[in-house]
Amino acid sequence: MNSQNTISDGREKNTSFVTPNDIINNLSLDKNYCLFLDIDGTLAPFQINPEHSFIPQTTLEIIKKITKLNIPVIAVTGRDVDTASKLLHPIEVPIAGLHGLDICLDSDNYIRPDLSQINFKKLKQDIQKSCEKYPELLIEDKNYSIALHYRKNPNLENNAINIIQKINLNYPQLKINRGKFVVELIPNQADKGRAIETILNHLDLPAVLPIFIGDDLTDESGFTYINQQSGLSIKVGPGETQAKYRLKDIDNVSDFLLLFQNRIKSLYVKNSQNQNGEKLCLN
Repeated sequence: MNSQNTISDGREKNTSFVTPNDIINNLSLDKNYCLFLDIDGTLAPFQINPEHSFIPQTTLEIIKKITKLNIPVIAVTGRDVDTASKLLHPIEVPIAGLHGLDICLDSDNYIRPDLSQINFKKLKQDIQKSCEKYPELLIEDKNYSIALHYRKNPNLENNAINIIQKINLNYPQLKINRGKFVVELIPNQADKGRAIETILNHLDLPAVLPIFIGDDLTDESGFTYINQQSGLSIKVGPGETQAKYRLKDIDNVSDFLLLFQNRIKSLYVKNSQNQNGEKLCLN
């Protein structure tokens, strides 16, 4: 069974919408923070053609300011690393691409499994052949996975799922990953929760409070892991989830990031004002 679509403890929550300020007011300011951010549907608005996706400039500017406050920001996305890097340009942050399968910590430090035994070229050919009767299905080659989008015609959902399920029988090294108007075949090792754990271990931050914001089924394993670490898990939009908080849309995410940046910046100001030995008040 697909780990991304399965809640680890079997319990699903239907968290109510909150405002960005509601979450900010619950922050504990005696922690070191780390932000994990999904891209599509979280930072970038939904597009019929995924190649048209973009992150608003205002959001990029906020993220850049957060990184300048020495807060680690990591993208955790279904996109491949190169595509995610272009969407985030000119910001350079670690990226866990392909749902955590391909982790780029920096230009010289990658973490990825050995996938040499999987014939991705043949996989793409098999999917292309099966989709010949459905020109509205869009095939996205991510090098280490193949995604089949039906966002142009949502009525083709069952056709797309059936195609992927049938092909999956011939590729036991792959699992089915479902998202918004997309079904994907991806190596079994891909898991956002596992990717977040790997990155946190690499950063080795003391008393870290991780925050993860995502919008899709593929983010649930990340929410579950963040909850286990007593972090803040934030779901964007409707749908059952394990996230502790829920924001309405990407505009709310941008607002949250701005409030977060301002809150952390104000804490730094307090720190600088107390360098003379005065006791710092974190309340």
